[in-house]
Amino acid sequence: MRKNILLTIFIGLLMAGCSGERDTDVISVSILPQKFFIDQLTGEILDVNVMIPPGASHATYSPTPQQYRKLSDSRLYMGIGHLGYEQAWTPRLKELNPDMALFTLSDLVEPIYGTCDHSHDHGHHHHHHHGVDPHIWLSPKVMLELLPQIKEALSAAYPELSETIKNNYPQLFSSVEAIHLEMEQVAANVTQRSFMIFHPALTYLARDYGLEQVAIEVDGKEPSPGMLASTIAQAKAKNIPVIFIQEEYDIRNAKMVSESTGMAVAQINPLAYDWIESMQHIMDLFRKHL
Repeated sequence: MRKNILLTIFIGLLMAGCSGERDTDVISVSILPQKFFIDQLTGEILDVNVMIPPGASHATYSPTPQQYRKLSDSRLYMGIGHLGYEQAWTPRLKELNPDMALFTLSDLVEPIYGTCDHSHDHGHHHHHHHGVDPHIWLSPKVMLELLPQIKEALSAAYPELSETIKNNYPQLFSSVEAIHLEMEQVAANVTQRSFMIFHPALTYLARDYGLEQVAIEVDGKEPSPGMLASTIAQAKAKNIPVIFIQEEYDIRNAKMVSESTGMAVAQINPLAYDWIESMQHIMDLFRKHL
């Protein structure tokens, strides 16, 4: 309720104060990895307004006045979909900027249900609604399939950049395709197909490359002692060699599981800017531990 009131106040103030000329070179996105793809396609010409900074809670983060102003200037909002903050904001975005096009990447992807629920407001968790996992950008296969739609959406919203986007697209597509093919090779050569992770961020990657993700966090919540004991037993039974953690989460339970099983602990950063580098790091960890 308080967020809705604050958003309404911001919208009123911005609509009153933004009657002048707009900066039409602004695009708004949900997370930092999206900026990487847009920068590669546009040659970093656009001012990319990233709504959720790395390390912030997707459920509790409140945008700054500057971010709201940039939203009011944006021609396009390219969302991920199924993140709690998007559910709260998206219905009001048209009030803030009636001319802004909305493009949600998850609408183009076959969803995975029930892996996590990010609808609760607690801790530093980013929250997903309706049990749909939003981590689509962490599957190279998914991103390869989304690239043509991203290209078309950008070209439609920023036609003056269409030639630049067209010229930059083949190189980006080739880079993402190379990551996809490399991930297929990595998955084909592992000796252990199961890995553990605190927050289930690699759900789509695991699905698309025949791996098994075992999550400690359950429905966006810390596990109970009984569930933690069950997780430890599962890790031992499957001889899982590694547990992945993310720095924005409380990793005490992950360390407890590691100490009880002898599993290695490896850190990943799903919200890092450089998507190619992030995926290469994940593949290197698979090569090392699986």
